[in-house]
Amino acid sequence: MQSKLHTWCAFLCLIVFNSTLVFGQSHNSRDSYTRFGIAPVVGFYKLNSHHAVNAKARMSFSAFLKREKSMDRSNRVFLSMGIEYLLHGVSYRSYYFSQDTLQLYDESMGFNYRMNIGELNLPIQAKLTFKSTTNSLFTPYVSVGYHLRYILNTNLKVDQDGAQLKDEFVHLKFKNPLLHDRFNAFAGINLGVQSHRTRSNSITIFIELSYRYGFSPYYFKTNYSASSVFLNSQHLALNLGIGF
Repeated sequence: MQSKLHTWCAFLCLIVFNSTLVFGQSHNSRDSYTRFGIAPVVGFYKLNSHHAVNAKARMSFSAFLKREKSMDRSNRVFLSMGIEYLLHGVSYRSYYFSQDTLQLYDESMGFNYRMNIGELNLPIQAKLTFKSTTNSLFTPYVSVGYHLRYILNTNLKVDQDGAQLKDEFVHLKFKNPLLHDRFNAFAGINLGVQSHRTRSNSITIFIELSYRYGFSPYYFKTNYSASSVFLNSQHLALNLGIGF
């Protein structure tokens, strides 16, 4: 049911965006932008406490490029679509099973797991500015979006008391996948302020606070790690960028 919902949401967003992009009429020079931005990101992680504890976010960042187009003559409603790279990480304590031992869950989670996760995201967003971009130099705005996400790679390191036991790439996948086990989505909301084009300057700037909620937990399986360490994540980012 959840996969079907994601599929229809993504399909409808793509149809609406592409039809308006192709057939929409330009109103003036301020009706479309290409936006580039970067952001420090803070992650909030929740996991299955029966198999892992002490989840802590690691250093994270994102970078994105998207195309934004006005959908009305007053230039207050915009749709955008683009591509983003998100690198985030989490550490936690859990079990570690050697090949010559039984997998006994005795609550002695004395091993440190550190994950760095690379994702490719496809944000599809609708934005409303509180003033017309035609008649003002600056304006606040709010936007909501559906972000398709694909897990590119995941590096995992395991150690105990400073002694490294594992350093390898693992197959991280979603518990409730969308089309493929590495596909799912975020729902997001942004609050920001942007400048607008003038006759003497075609470059704009923006700053926005972005919140995202992941629809599905993700996990990996190895012969040494505990099963069912399902990770749920939320992300808060401060996006800084330019439009041209």
